[in-house]
Amino acid sequence: MRRPAPQTLGDIRHPGPQAQDRMPYAPCHAVKVECQVSAGEPLLAILGRWADGAGLSSAVLDLSGVQLAAFDYVVPDRAVDDRHAAWYSDTHSSNGTILKEAVAVLGWRDGNWFAHIHAYWQENGSWHLGHLLPETLTIADGARSTGYGLVGARFEASLDPETEFKLFRVKSEPEALSGTSTNALITTLGPFTDLYEGITELGSRLPGASYSVHGIGSLAGAQFEDGPPMTGLISEILLQNGAGKRQNGKLSLPLRTVDLNKGLFLGHATPGKCPTLVTNELLLVAQD
Repeated sequence: MRRPAPQTLGDIRHPGPQAQDRMPYAPCHAVKVECQVSAGEPLLAILGRWADGAGLSSAVLDLSGVQLAAFDYVVPDRAVDDRHAAWYSDTHSSNGTILKEAVAVLGWRDGNWFAHIHAYWQENGSWHLGHLLPETLTIADGARSTGYGLVGARFEASLDPETEFKLFRVKSEPEALSGTSTNALITTLGPFTDLYEGITELGSRLPGASYSVHGIGSLAGAQFEDGPPMTGLISEILLQNGAGKRQNGKLSLPLRTVDLNKGLFLGHATPGKCPTLVTNELLLVAQD
């Protein structure tokens, strides 16, 4: 049996001690990359082999336009125990589709390459946004994905004491830089850290005045500058292309989200009104 849905931020209680650092980050060097994915191959195997060959520590990739064979996915839902603040739905299955928008954070888990993927797609006349189960993903047709390869820092999964989820955490690998300058950083925001404000603060630590933002995560509700609010307090999100650009002198953060009721939302994040639920895994890249 699932717990009742939280109605206020005060209803959301993570089980462990609160981490002191709410925005841990690691500087790194990011380079634009392309990855060819071939029909009939498991996506994780393709990405791991590609990253090894390129000598990367991690990567954040845009999988928009990639066509998948049948796969499994979950959406956000209420907790199934008295410990976690949220959980996943029962597993859903897709017959295969072309991903309209998708972001993959490629890192490490238990000594192997692992990908955390949120995607948006249409199937049987309906739109979906979900967390794709990476071990079920097989490429149906060849395609080329783009993104950023990272050296000097990586995402590595470990148990997070605060939330009791096994999450990507940032790990610095400065020796891998070999004298290369840093132009980016990766971060994993802590619960209740505002997405907009956190990105704004971290962006100030990059060289130059402009940067792009890439990533996925979860929010405890959200308000948008140009759309109806997401009042459900359990959700998953993906940042859209163009996140981080300045519009009218202000940071622009276009998001897609899905809440625990499978409601879909789209809009530009309102400052101070997008608290993190569990974490947000982000890459910020200087553009100057």
